[in-house]
Amino acid sequence: MGSIGLSRFLVLFCLFVPGRQLIAAGQLQGKVSDSKGDFLAGATVRLEPDAHVRVTDKDGGYVFREIFPGRYAIVVSLMGYRTVSGTVLVGKDTTVYYDVQLEEALLEEVHVTGKRTNVDNILGASESAQIVKSISKETIAAMGSRRLDEVLREQTGMAVVSDLGSGNRAVGLQMQGFSSEYITILINGQPMGGRHGGNFDLSRISVNDIERIEVIKGASCSFYGSEALGGTINIITRQTITAPQAAVGITQGTYATTDANLSGETPFASGNGFVSVSGNYYRTAGFNVNPYLENGKTAPPYASFGLNSRARWQLTKNGFLNFSSRFAARNSNMERNYGALPTADRLKERDLNAMVAWDQYLAGSSRWMSRYYFTRYAGEQEIRLTGTGGLLQQSDFIEYLHRFEEQYSLSLSDQRLKISSGAGVDYQRTQSKTGGAEGDMLNYFAYTQTNFEPVSSLSIVAGLRYDGNARYGGRLNPTAGINFKPTGWLGVNVSLGSGFKTPSYRQRYQRFTNLGQGYTVLGTSGIDAALAGMKETGDLQQVWAIAARVKDLQAESSTSWNVQLHVRPHKNLLIDVNGFYNRIRNLIVSQQIGIKSNGAQLFSWFNIEGMYATGLEGNLQWRAGGGITLSAGYQLLDMRDRAVLDSIRNATGDYGFVRAESGIRKAKVSDYSGLPNRSRHSGMVQAGYFIKPWKVNISLRTQLRGKYGFLDIDNNGYIDRYDVFVRGYVLFNASVQKKLIRNRLAVQLTADNLGNYTDYLMPGQPGRMVLLSANWTFTGKKKE
Repeated sequence: MGSIGLSRFLVLFCLFVPGRQLIAAGQLQGKVSDSKGDFLAGATVRLEPDAHVRVTDKDGGYVFREIFPGRYAIVVSLMGYRTVSGTVLVGKDTTVYYDVQLEEALLEEVHVTGKRTNVDNILGASESAQIVKSISKETIAAMGSRRLDEVLREQTGMAVVSDLGSGNRAVGLQMQGFSSEYITILINGQPMGGRHGGNFDLSRISVNDIERIEVIKGASCSFYGSEALGGTINIITRQTITAPQAAVGITQGTYATTDANLSGETPFASGNGFVSVSGNYYRTAGFNVNPYLENGKTAPPYASFGLNSRARWQLTKNGFLNFSSRFAARNSNMERNYGALPTADRLKERDLNAMVAWDQYLAGSSRWMSRYYFTRYAGEQEIRLTGTGGLLQQSDFIEYLHRFEEQYSLSLSDQRLKISSGAGVDYQRTQSKTGGAEGDMLNYFAYTQTNFEPVSSLSIVAGLRYDGNARYGGRLNPTAGINFKPTGWLGVNVSLGSGFKTPSYRQRYQRFTNLGQGYTVLGTSGIDAALAGMKETGDLQQVWAIAARVKDLQAESSTSWNVQLHVRPHKNLLIDVNGFYNRIRNLIVSQQIGIKSNGAQLFSWFNIEGMYATGLEGNLQWRAGGGITLSAGYQLLDMRDRAVLDSIRNATGDYGFVRAESGIRKAKVSDYSGLPNRSRHSGMVQAGYFIKPWKVNISLRTQLRGKYGFLDIDNNGYIDRYDVFVRGYVLFNASVQKKLIRNRLAVQLTADNLGNYTDYLMPGQPGRMVLLSANWTFTGKKKE
């Protein structure tokens, strides 16, 4: 056998022969306790790079047997306590004792604490330069939330808003002033498809299988992509399973709401693998909050079914095969009758996401991951006249995404320095059966990021990402951050990010007419020919001078700054204050360019040269004692178009005047309220009370939102004080949860919007909802 053949044989021999026969193994064990010295049962102890997990017994103990000699990262976590991470050196034929003391934490930390390993991504959210908030499974359960939108609408600086101009179903998330179109929704680190009018309907996603939700605010970090100019929502499903378990749950309540869940999970192959499967069925009768709507709903009735699965299997000593998938189907019917031309709106959606990855831990604390991701979203929608069945509007399209990606990371200097890199390509294709926007697009990307912790009180992040597009070329987007904790009670985080987003198919090619309301939207590509065709057929009454400014759209870009103070004056009190500034260039907006023959509006798309969003966020969390926790959050937001401000100040151009009660006059800066659908003031107040002897958890929550501009009725191009506003409001929510039968049965009563507040300009906000749920968990024996 030649030298090359012998080398290959030895490599394969080392991979597939159990290591304990070749190298003298060591052992690691210890105890986990709280600050009072009491042992903690149920704490999770994770060892990397082997990715092995133990759960502490009733005496707080854990043990890892037959460990290969070397240096390991160890992460210890338990709900209600701050996560602790460190390093440990294991020698040959030795037993190392490593005890850990956990400090009690508030229910919800603003930052992801600890260097949490992510099985789907070499880089985790905790290593991002941007500010990260983690919403845990336990927090979601205490709220009694059923869908993702219900969770996020109660977070500081977030709002779920309706974009009525984009159709009946255009409801999406807004974060730091950015609309849904600029917020990337990920599942296990990969993008989800399916948007209506640019909005992603978060109610499509059940919270049943969610382990945590990671929220990254500001222009996206280097490893999640640069298109998220406003931020990223990453949904993490179950990642670690140590024992067989099954659960079944049912919720019933107002609006004929039914939410049924069934899940099961188990380790296999002597704990070297696990698999989990969950299913969800959700149904609602919808609701109507518009007094002018004689019959029908403002939020549609629908029934949906979802199936999630995840598996991880250690096939070699340091190699893991990962698989995850999600399939969802939703059908909805919405009747609408304003006294003339009653309509029936039918929508059928099918959503498939799947990922397979090989995760390899290499020598020298390095890691390599190769993964493929596929998503397919199909939407079929039609709006017909109820009486005659005549077709008013139809949309039938399919979106595909194929993504290949390679990642590599190397940790040095006892885990204080980590260098991570990656590259990949994705192919996107949209097919339409109804003449809508379609085509394909090839994107490619590469990135690198360095995380450096020279001392325990200072961490530095620097990253660079290149995003390329076959049509629009590419751009380098840097990201950087510093996290400095000079004392135990004070921390400072400063981050800088940049984003780059190419125009969508819809903005370039759309030829869309809303036959119910009459308006038409034209994409910028070939607009001269489209206008000529409308004139020839007699559909065009007038083209405004602004139409001459319509041209090929430029890619959007942004620069985002966030500065946060993290103050803990007392172990039971946490205060965070975050200032942010986003500078957006070439923001794409729709604007009226003329009038059709029927008097309806004609729109197209434009780039706005200068837009900014700036503001301040504050969060306070206090553990008052006796099982009581209190938290509060507030956001001050200012998002405006610089061109509008300059025109007002100079009393020139398109925006220099307003139509007041006394007639047309010169505008003042104080007249301009900023972009529509953005509240200057918003906030939340929450209180939790855990009655330990009774195993009862009570949650009381309040959402506050100030007034915001809704409609420009005088057509001067911006929202001024004489236009239509949505008034400010307060919502009250509450839930009570009781654990029974050795914590296997959880019964919960939830009441949302106790004051029954509604507004016809907020068609997606339901009235009072009361729901009762029961969840039963079957557990098996834990395996080491």
